[in-house]
Amino acid sequence: MIASEDQWDLERWPNFSFDEFKCSSHGGVKISPVVLDFIQAYRNVLGKGVSINSGFRCPEHNNSVSSTGEDGPHTTGYAIDISTNTQTQYQLLRFAFSYNPQPLGIGVAKTFTHIDFCNVDMNDKFLVRPNVWRYA
Repeated sequence: MIASEDQWDLERWPNFSFDEFKCSSHGGVKISPVVLDFIQAYRNVLGKGVSINSGFRCPEHNNSVSSTGEDGPHTTGYAIDISTNTQTQYQLLRFAFSYNPQPLGIGVAKTFTHIDFCNVDMNDKFLVRPNVWRYA
């Protein structure tokens, strides 16, 4: 788990910075290399910039912005929200379904796509995985 800037591997994740994954409320970071490898591989295939809408969230911040409460996917370090539009959303979904390991949670919204690698071993909350949903 990457939790400090000195753990960041610039050769492995050259198109992203540690700061992009910080909790927007408290500034902490806990992000899995699995997520970072996924987003870098997607960026490599896309051939252009990818915007991170939300990476790690501390429990308090997650509770204030998500119905998943203090122990939602973003608090685990295994989830990311990627800014998307209609065109990039389809590209991201096609990529996600062919990526190994496949994401276990995919949420589709109008302006972002949620990707996570959460499973029941982390928390019983993730019992229903794999799962794909649409935000209303």
